[in-house]
Amino acid sequence: MMVPEGILLLLFVILTSSFTGLLEVQIKVPEVTETKEEGSSVTISCSYLKKENNLALLWFKDPDYDQHSETFNGTIVFSHRTERQQSPGYSNRVKYITNETSTSKINDWIQCNLSITDLQKTDSGNYGFRFIGSGINKYMSKYMSLEVTDNPCKVQVEPSELNNPLKESEEFTVNCSTFGSCLKYPEWLVHTSGQKEEWLSSSLTDVIIENEEEEGRKVTKLKLNVTWKDDKRILSCRPAQVQDSFQIRSITLSVEYGPKETTAQVSSDYVKEGDSVTLSCNSRGRNVSFSWFKKEKIEVSQQMSDLKLNNVKPEDSGEYYCEAKNKHGSMKSNIITIDVKYGPKGVTVKPLVRVEDLKEGDNLILKCSVNESNPLVTEFKWHYNNSMLQQTIDTLTISSVTADDSGSYYCQADNGIKKEKSNEITVSVKYSPRNIKIQGEHSVKVHSRLTLKCSGDANPQPERYTWKKIHGLSSFQSSVQTGELNIKNVTIKDAGQYTCNVTNAIGSSSYTINVDVLCKSVLF
Repeated sequence: MMVPEGILLLLFVILTSSFTGLLEVQIKVPEVTETKEEGSSVTISCSYLKKENNLALLWFKDPDYDQHSETFNGTIVFSHRTERQQSPGYSNRVKYITNETSTSKINDWIQCNLSITDLQKTDSGNYGFRFIGSGINKYMSKYMSLEVTDNPCKVQVEPSELNNPLKESEEFTVNCSTFGSCLKYPEWLVHTSGQKEEWLSSSLTDVIIENEEEEGRKVTKLKLNVTWKDDKRILSCRPAQVQDSFQIRSITLSVEYGPKETTAQVSSDYVKEGDSVTLSCNSRGRNVSFSWFKKEKIEVSQQMSDLKLNNVKPEDSGEYYCEAKNKHGSMKSNIITIDVKYGPKGVTVKPLVRVEDLKEGDNLILKCSVNESNPLVTEFKWHYNNSMLQQTIDTLTISSVTADDSGSYYCQADNGIKKEKSNEITVSVKYSPRNIKIQGEHSVKVHSRLTLKCSGDANPQPERYTWKKIHGLSSFQSSVQTGELNIKNVTIKDAGQYTCNVTNAIGSSSYTINVDVLCKSVLF
């Protein structure tokens, strides 16, 4: 039976699609052959057209398509899916390089480069990239061919790693060797006396470098007396004059030593009362424990290097240092000083004169005292009856006080950290009687009653009132306590001038009025 030509074409398309996925170019990998030396590196450029999210991405070496299972078999060089795991031989040598981000969109071309380091001769082969999506959305790229050739100068470091840490002053030797067919000995990266890094194959530094041939290999030996500064030092070796960084082999030194370069630091040089401050202790060494001291008194012992002081108080001021310790020794740090700043404390007003004896005309002197303050108080403000005065020093002086200076006084001390108010002190200025007044009728009738009341302003209160009548038909002098003068039955003789004299402990003052007596009319 003849099969139509169209059916044959359809079958070809179906078979081809199951092998490569989609027909259009979905992945770009250069179809070239690259030759690399053993021990070097290679980066295979790649990009794919993103048709959907959550694709399975794989790099194959020597892929082979199985039509029965419709999958590719081969050595998996890279995979980000657990169901198709990477071959162990590539686990530490392969890096997948992409520019895909969360903002990458459908139909964007995505980078899928593959980098392989420390190439082995077994890495020779064909490399292809494959993505697998839903349905028929899967594709295998063209192949890039890699040929890894012999490298007569590939280097090997022995020991490649340390099984146990070294000790200070221990002599350590590490060998870097290459094949005897290599024309030159390997080079070690060392520091010269001028602190310049150089690749050397002979002894020009404090490090001893020797060249020997052993069992058909060229060996460059590096010898050094280990110091604590060699801890975590990386010793690197390469083939002579080779610039490919991937052909470098290194060993990291591990040195045990007592604590070195122990230093203490404080998180802030300016500390106020109530702040939190952290003291940090840094030391070079392994398994170091730390102790903090203040004025030879132990504060805290802990594995952590930081000592945190919360809500600091003035008594936290002082000198601190830490001590680093391990099984190899101990070392004390430098001393750091904490000076806790705080506002004025114990602010009081003290009179420098006896305010209880203060009289008009005297000088009033008040002192604003501060028990403690850090820093010192820089400004004082004086208040009188809650109104601020002009003087801004610690001593308030009012010359020749008057009664108007009586009242309440307090000071406020300010050191830039805080303002603190003092107690209040009451000042009462004493003065002799003033503003004397006499209240009463200035004209009275005969046989009526005359009442005169004398009053005045005085501090202290008046002790005595003295009445005098010095004009008219009669005169008298009378001393009373209340300042009130009473004449029950006025006669013509009571007419005249009346003077009230008010006296207190400071002095006296008087006031005079004239009283007329009116006679009754006589009828004929």
